[in-house]
Amino acid sequence: MARKRRIPFARSRNSLIFMFVSLFILLLMLSSGDFFSDKEADKTLPTLDSTQIRKEGLKLYNANCLSCHGVGGRSTSFGPALINRIYFRGNLSDRAFIQAVTYGAPERNWDYGPMDPVEGLSQTEVAMILAYVRSEQERAKTQ
Repeated sequence: MARKRRIPFARSRNSLIFMFVSLFILLLMLSSGDFFSDKEADKTLPTLDSTQIRKEGLKLYNANCLSCHGVGGRSTSFGPALINRIYFRGNLSDRAFIQAVTYGAPERNWDYGPMDPVEGLSQTEVAMILAYVRSEQERAKTQ
């Protein structure tokens, strides 16, 4: 019968002390939050107000969504109108909207075919597009 070979984790007291000090330093760096964050990005986000977010969302919408969903989300022959009631907040959650942009969507409520995912957008950019679309939907409700 073969004997299992034990591999000693620490042979001396110094190696145990080194391990505990290393773990303490790692936990300290992680808890401070500065180790993995982008300090410049953190400084710019709080200065954005909702109007700026919607303006950025409009730019991103025009660059990525306009060709299918049209000006102000009013549709084209390639995609449905986003200002239709079935896409309003009560019927389509923000999460479902973000998932459709990020991962695509099957053909459900329209005859345009499935929606392909929009490549190259960050989560922040998708959220800005969503803010713009939701503002257009609110504007359409009041008209």
